[in-house]
Amino acid sequence: MWRKARVIRAENGEIRKRLDTLAVDRALRNSDKGNLALLSSEMDLVWYNPDNSADGKVSTTDRWSAMQVAQSNLRAHHSGLAYLRVLLQKAKSEIVTDSYMSEKIQKKIFHALGLLDYFFALICFNAGPPETKMEDRPTEKMADKPTDEERANIIASIDDRLERISTYEGYASEREKLAVDAEARSFSLPPVDAADKLLRYEAHLDRQLYRAMDQLERLQRQRRGENVPPPLNIHLSKRT
Repeated sequence: MWRKARVIRAENGEIRKRLDTLAVDRALRNSDKGNLALLSSEMDLVWYNPDNSADGKVSTTDRWSAMQVAQSNLRAHHSGLAYLRVLLQKAKSEIVTDSYMSEKIQKKIFHALGLLDYFFALICFNAGPPETKMEDRPTEKMADKPTDEERANIIASIDDRLERISTYEGYASEREKLAVDAEARSFSLPPVDAADKLLRYEAHLDRQLYRAMDQLERLQRQRRGENVPPPLNIHLSKRT
């Protein structure tokens, strides 16, 4: 039975090995997903390359859908939500101090939220810097800065999105908690490769156990004086 106990210990060890690293493994996977989505928005990646024949087979709708998925993934992970929070706080700071958003911030907001919250992206687009007067064109008019009411409306829109981010952070924490619990339950069995080895070893131990029980039964019958025929061994060979 000590061999059976060793199999059980090995099975528990395989399960424990994955459970011990579950939190770290999930954190790394989520970080990778969040960073990929962040890279897609922050680096302004080229979603279409005319020199790539495979890109020519993808419709514009599918391409925009892929961009939308990348933006949506930003809201699914804490790293993406932290980026969105800092981005909106920077936009709010520029409105408060300069009365407008810089083109850099406008571009980042569009790439991060344009396909998820187009109305807000449009508000930010209209909150851009005034047209600067060119030295060689002194008669060109400068666009008026937003009025106090317009600035208040823009700031209110930003504050509303910041509150949504706080809500998304709660959803992300709850979703991660449920995902960890579900994945931990799926680890109730060892991985396939380890399970195969354990099953073969257990089958081998079972055969040894039955063989020993048969031998014990024969010895007991012999001691009682019964006529015990010799064991029958059958060897199967392929005829050539």
